[in-house]
Amino acid sequence: MLNRVLSILLGVLISTPFCFSSQSDSSFIDSLLQKSVQMHFQNGTERLMFFAKSLIGTPYKGGTLDVAADETLIVRTDSLDCTTFVETVLALYVSSEKVTPEYKDFSDALTNIRYRNGIISGYSSRLHYFSDWVSDNVQKGIVCEVTENNEHEQRCLSLNYMTEHSDLYRKLKDNDSLVSEMRCNEKKWKNYKMPYIPKRLLNLQDTDIIIREGDILALTTSISGLDVVHLGFAVWVDGRLHLLHASSTHGRVLLDPSPLYDYLKNKKKHTGVRVIRVK
Repeated sequence: MLNRVLSILLGVLISTPFCFSSQSDSSFIDSLLQKSVQMHFQNGTERLMFFAKSLIGTPYKGGTLDVAADETLIVRTDSLDCTTFVETVLALYVSSEKVTPEYKDFSDALTNIRYRNGIISGYSSRLHYFSDWVSDNVQKGIVCEVTENNEHEQRCLSLNYMTEHSDLYRKLKDNDSLVSEMRCNEKKWKNYKMPYIPKRLLNLQDTDIIIREGDILALTTSISGLDVVHLGFAVWVDGRLHLLHASSTHGRVLLDPSPLYDYLKNKKKHTGVRVIRVK
């Protein structure tokens, strides 16, 4: 009987518009927002980095957005991957602009950031490819791309990795209809000229490259059909660029001890970075 009740409750939970891993998620978000109101930040960057650094130590876990039967907003603060880390920080930042921000403001902001036009309408409405994510959030006035303000190169590619490797994705595997929906989204990104800063330039000092503290850094790749493979925030330490990110290697959110140039230089398929600035 108890198992049946739990099964029913779980079914209700994952079919509702919002899905939490526990009540502690909303409480934690509320506490961060309330704390941010009481602090006196000099600028938006300080506020953004307050939220990013507040999540340091959070365990790394991938695939947390694909646990529900139907697409729904998943909020996790007990574990993060590189994308959910960046989205969570950004949603905290956006919602903290309210006079008295609360959890509902955060969940609304996260929905707007994570989904095309801010509307949840199935798996394909989630902004899976970073280029799609950037384009949509630029239109919403949340971020802007500043990659081209630096010395940069371009890579011509067509985004199709997800449909070409559908067996790697839990929701796409054996789901031809969903694969077809994703192909429609990918058509927009055929022969796309993606700007990026080559990794050789990341060994420059902070005075020689236009990357600011708190910029979102997307690590670009040469993998066919794919634009970026990792995300994090830029942090300058003694004139060297580092990445604050949810690291699968280290198993948690941390300020990477290695300068980003050193982190990338021996990774053959990592080509450089895109730089996205929060407005």
